Amino acid sequence: MYLRNRLWAITFGALAFGQRYVAETLKISFYSDAPLEKISAENAKGCYSHVDFGTDSVYVRVKIRSFSFPNKLMEEHFNENYMESEKYPYAYFWGKLVAPFPYQAPGTYAVSARGLLEIHGVRREALISGVYEVLPEGRLRLTGKFFVRPADYKIEIPRLLWQKIAEEVQVQFEGVYKPT
Repeated sequence: MYLRNRLWAITFGALAFGQRYVAETLKISFYSDAPLEKISAENAKGCYSHVDFGTDSVYVRVKIRSFSFPNKLMEEHFNENYMESEKYPYAYFWGKLVAPFPYQAPGTYAVSARGLLEIHGVRREALISGVYEVLPEGRLRLTGKFFVRPADYKIEIPRLLWQKIAEEVQVQFEGVYKPT
């Protein structure tokens, strides 16, 4: 009986091992295409994410101050006037995979997660879709994009600047995840 229980625990442990993947690299960028100005920024230093295929859960945390802009004045306005990054230092996503996929089988798979996206202290339901590619050595590459409306997250745009910031901002992500 002891041996059978011990074998079951070892087998279950082996099955559970490798179901949690952590982002080894993760870059999140955004692009605003407004009539008077095009604004872009990327963040490759302040991003953390993990996916647990045992529970189908997804977690992402993005440090707002880690976005870099081509123009330092834009970066300052972004952090101080719009995102209030001292008050709201992170954006988050907590979700569940809509459908499981064979994360250990070579190939490319469409994937979606439904959950809560929190930006600027406001949480809203979101569906975020992307593509996973199974890489050698058990790693996974995730790419995708989605759109965010600043007004939905109480990010106020002064009337004078409405033609410089798009109503919808495109967010792109790309990361490589490794098993833990």
